[in-house]
Amino acid sequence: MDIINLDEITNIDTDEIVKSVLDSGDFNPTREMGNYLPYTRKASIDSIVPIDYQNRLMEVDFVLSNCYFLIGDIATDLVNSVNRTRSQELGKLISKTDIFEAVGFFCHRSARAVRFYYEAASHFPPEIRNKYDVPFNVYGIARWVKQPELLLQLASENPMWSAEKVRAEYYKQIGEEVPVRESKEVPDSGAELEQELPESTAPSMGFKTVLLSKLDHTVDDLREIIVKIPLPVSTRKRIGDVIYEIIDIEGEIRRET
Repeated sequence: MDIINLDEITNIDTDEIVKSVLDSGDFNPTREMGNYLPYTRKASIDSIVPIDYQNRLMEVDFVLSNCYFLIGDIATDLVNSVNRTRSQELGKLISKTDIFEAVGFFCHRSARAVRFYYEAASHFPPEIRNKYDVPFNVYGIARWVKQPELLLQLASENPMWSAEKVRAEYYKQIGEEVPVRESKEVPDSGAELEQELPESTAPSMGFKTVLLSKLDHTVDDLREIIVKIPLPVSTRKRIGDVIYEIIDIEGEIRRET
């Protein structure tokens, strides 16, 4: 048996040795490393969580998703039923943020969390929710993509996939790169929720949806600022009229869809 002199091995020799080992098809670096270093082997979720706990946790997830939609539905109903005439008579403007804060007070959620529930609930009617058995945070992602039902279908057909994997597969199927987005983690105990940013180059997603979202935020911002700045009554009234005009425009846009 020839003895290899390690001092005489060149880079070319090393490359040939590595190539021959990999080409043999019998060498799996991950497997080999795991055999010698047990701590590199990742435990499966089934080995961590017993089946009875798995079932109970999935039941909890189902109930929580329904609860989030219920909160969103209540917020939607309140947003749509605000008595604007009465508000004008009282000289008080009720913003969506006011509603979200009020709803959140009774269910121990932040206004930000309630807004998230509202946006998903107002966008996906019950018939869509009943069609796709997916976690609530998946609806939060589907809310902002071009083809929401395609994403929901992927999540429904692959229940073991994470929301991020579903999102990545969705963009792979439509032939687009996954856009970089800002994480919107809700700071309270609401859930692991993230909100997808609107795609700026997504006309098929619905330009009207993006426009309505922008108008909503404009109205909320005006309502919050108008009470903080000392203004003449006439100016305040004119701004109030502008707010109601924007709301009327929103109503017209929604009726056309």
